Amino acid sequence: MLLGIETNYYMIINTSPKQFPYLATVVAFVAIVIMAGLGFWQLDRKADKDIRLANIEMANDSAHIDLAQALGNIQSYQDFTVVASGRAQNKYFYIDNKLLGGRAGFHVLVPFEADQGTLMINLGWIPGTGMRGSLPEFIMPRLTTVEGVVHIPLKNTFIKETNIAYGKFPVLLQQVDLQEISLHLGTSVLPVTLRLLPHGTDFVRQWQAVIMSPQKHLGYAVQWFGLAIAALTVYLLSMLKRMQGSSSRAENE
Repeated sequence: MLLGIETNYYMIINTSPKQFPYLATVVAFVAIVIMAGLGFWQLDRKADKDIRLANIEMANDSAHIDLAQALGNIQSYQDFTVVASGRAQNKYFYIDNKLLGGRAGFHVLVPFEADQGTLMINLGWIPGTGMRGSLPEFIMPRLTTVEGVVHIPLKNTFIKETNIAYGKFPVLLQQVDLQEISLHLGTSVLPVTLRLLPHGTDFVRQWQAVIMSPQKHLGYAVQWFGLAIAALTVYLLSMLKRMQGSSSRAENE
């Protein structure tokens, strides 16, 4: 045992700073931290989805609420069914690149003048014409009272909007961007949209509140943690092999 202690001490004191793999250590540390961070991020996403699904279930069991109540606490009433009265404008917003059953189409949004302000309502999905630059036509339903699900649109920062022909309708957009919609309308809009319920319409209304299930997020978290553990294991084995090599050289000397 004494011989082993002496050997390790000899190896340590004879390992110069240049021999220690600082760069590899930093790279390994950064990679492990990033992968572990992504694992915890996926766990957070799973928790958010669990809460969202619980809220959806509670919303389905609840009676319809009015728009004013929903606007009082938007986050809490997301996915709840809301009833609003007002008047729809004949100003159409086509949201591009919406696929349904492998077929390309659009979501169509129109401004709805309610007592609380201008509410963007989503009429649903409509198939494309098959010709780029040609928007599909439809018969605008007469809307004075609407029922729909409260939705908070998320803006994708990687999508850059190019339609700046403000005030010219119909408007083709790449995503539901309420700020861009306000610029086209020349007035502010409420911070939510209303996805109309599928009551006797030619529009397809198959709303999917949660695209990725909590179980998938958990699976991704396990994968990231597994990669972090694998990277740590490879690094430690490499260091152990390096130390054993240094020890062998020390004994030979």
